[in-house]
Amino acid sequence: MAGTRLAFALAGLGGFNAHGAGFLQAARDNEIEPDLVTATSGQIVVLAAYLKGAKDLKKGLIDKALEDNPFAQLQIALLGYPGVFEPAIAEAVARILTPPYLGMGIDFFTDRFLPAQLYKPTRTAETIKELADSFNKSHIGVLFNAYNPTTGEGILFGNDAARERMKTETSISILSDQKSRDPRIAKPSGREQAILAITPRAIESALWLSLYGFADIPNRQMDGAYHRSCIVSELHNFDRVIVCRPLANGWSGDTWPKSYFDVQDWNTEMWFSVGYKVEVDAMKRINSLVDRQCSSVRGLTGPDRDITCVSASRRDPIHTPDHDAEPACDSRTSNAI
Repeated sequence: MAGTRLAFALAGLGGFNAHGAGFLQAARDNEIEPDLVTATSGQIVVLAAYLKGAKDLKKGLIDKALEDNPFAQLQIALLGYPGVFEPAIAEAVARILTPPYLGMGIDFFTDRFLPAQLYKPTRTAETIKELADSFNKSHIGVLFNAYNPTTGEGILFGNDAARERMKTETSISILSDQKSRDPRIAKPSGREQAILAITPRAIESALWLSLYGFADIPNRQMDGAYHRSCIVSELHNFDRVIVCRPLANGWSGDTWPKSYFDVQDWNTEMWFSVGYKVEVDAMKRINSLVDRQCSSVRGLTGPDRDITCVSASRRDPIHTPDHDAEPACDSRTSNAI
């Protein structure tokens, strides 16, 4: 299997991607290159710039005309962001002029005057294709996700380098009585989720925000961060995983929400944290169980057995040893995931 020593996991959050740019810039400045990077939402764009060798990752995120503008957020909300999205004015007018013109009930008015679609994406087909090509040509593994709101299923897209490094079989067999009855989250027996090819259409889906509406979702798939804001659990065969996410583990008293907008921001951050915490806690739990089993086996070893038990680090980022054995102690080594 290709190199699986280091993986980065970049978490997107509602269009705020500066943290990913700063993290990747710091990694480059310190000559740290990962074997694979997972990304969600707008981090996909940041990652593409990094892989293309952009010298200033910040430049690709911040419009110089808006950088020192105190009303930048209001301007973006009203006029959109050049080259990324713009207000869906024509769509709003067409919606209002679509029969029936009169109706009763709250739904009739909200569908027309408070619609789901507020903006529409404006990245060109050439830009989308360039993003896909930069990933497919990269020697660094790339993995990102999308979400199908109809089926409730997540989809993974990756390049050839990612498929070479990702395990196709699970490290731990799921017992029959422990399998989920929900087909949307249950893995095929002994298999990891398939990694689909990166295409321009896949990029469009992965960057489709909820504010673009649900009528024209490409391939019926949208931004995967709404399903999983950070892709971590698939990285169990990597020695070390470094996660970059813009969310605090807690808030000090003087930073608690004070306004309506603060509350909405807090809600979003809490929702985006749930999936990450579940994935990481599960991996840490397995690491601790492997470590406990290794400790038990040490007392049973005899002169004819050569057992090496490796403990997983209890620090975040997650650390795992560099063997591909099953997660248990045997006559050769142990592996934590």
